[in-house]
Amino acid sequence: MAQAHPNASVRYVTLDVFTRERFKGNPLAIVEMPLGGELNQHTKQRIAREFNFSETVFLHPRSSEVSRRTIDIFTTTQELPFAEHPTIGTLVYLCNGADSADEHKTQSFTLQTKAGPIVANTSGHIAKASIPHNVRIHKTPVPGQSVVNAQPSLRSAEAGYSTPCPLVSIVKGMTFVLVELPRVEDLAALTVGGPHVDSVEWDQGWESFTAPYFYAIVSEDEEARHMAVRVRMIESTVGEDPATASAASALSAYLALQRGTAGST
Repeated sequence: MAQAHPNASVRYVTLDVFTRERFKGNPLAIVEMPLGGELNQHTKQRIAREFNFSETVFLHPRSSEVSRRTIDIFTTTQELPFAEHPTIGTLVYLCNGADSADEHKTQSFTLQTKAGPIVANTSGHIAKASIPHNVRIHKTPVPGQSVVNAQPSLRSAEAGYSTPCPLVSIVKGMTFVLVELPRVEDLAALTVGGPHVDSVEWDQGWESFTAPYFYAIVSEDEEARHMAVRVRMIESTVGEDPATASAASALSAYLALQRGTAGST
């Protein structure tokens, strides 16, 4: 397929996802791929690095099937098969008229990602999507010491953190180290900009983007089958997002499989 001319211009927009207020929530860039050409991987990666957001979406041109679009999702360092805030942001953008001259506005879309198709509906600035998942709890947990090396605050006697951490993929290519902390206060002591969590051993064929996801249980009502948690996702190349739905999905799946019963929330 022909490549876009290096001096060609492309349309882009920036959004704030998971918020109703400008400059809050998760920032997202959406770049519309040019008709009749294609941006190669190297160019996409350079553009994503220039935006310097946690993720940038590249939206492929519309085909004859108006309600189906293909997207590529990039961090500043690599392509991801799937990520939730880029997916939700793109859906809201499309369903509110990505092109001001577009006569084909619709409230239903299918987004084709590397992880599979995502079927969604929107109402105004709110989108609901059926998220693809292929949950895998890897055989080898991550040593607690590797987490402590990346987050020195966890060395304190009060935090007392040394437990091996489960390694969980929500889909192939999107993996999280789930780090349970004993107190909500320990979340506040975490720092952004530290090193990677090392000693990660994925199951064979499941090598992927991996980030630590820290959580503390705020309350648990066994009779009502309800658990409330506070969370933070901090990764050395991405930094920290105000909300991370992919990580939340991985944690929810893990807790449901390990501790949940039917009807739990």
